[in-house]
Amino acid sequence: MSFKPVIILADDLPIGLKANFAAVLGMSLGQLCPDLVGADTPTQDSVQIAGITTVALPILCAPAADLPALFEAAADLPVRLAYMRAAFEARDYADYTTRIAAAPLTGHEPQAILLAGPRKAVDRTCGRLPLLR
Repeated sequence: MSFKPVIILADDLPIGLKANFAAVLGMSLGQLCPDLVGADTPTQDSVQIAGITTVALPILCAPAADLPALFEAAADLPVRLAYMRAAFEARDYADYTTRIAAAPLTGHEPQAILLAGPRKAVDRTCGRLPLLR
């Protein structure tokens, strides 16, 4: 099986928020799938450079209104993460968890999502989306 992760960002976000949300989702992917992070590599002068991803991680865009449907369409994928509006509005992680717990999934607005799984399944869900530019 060819494993493919993608990040999909709301296309109306400012570039700084897009970069931040993609970084946050990438950190979560690294925690969930540590095997996607390669081994540390020494430079010629023995300085250790921490491992980076061993797979490509395309960053795509979609209208914000499409993100809930994309997230739902990916329900069967092994990895499905969302950066909800509640995360952006929260003061800290405790506030975030309180906000998330206070509403059903349909009451939250994803600002960015990360989907990962078999390449064909991921492509069926988001293969038509453009790369972030």
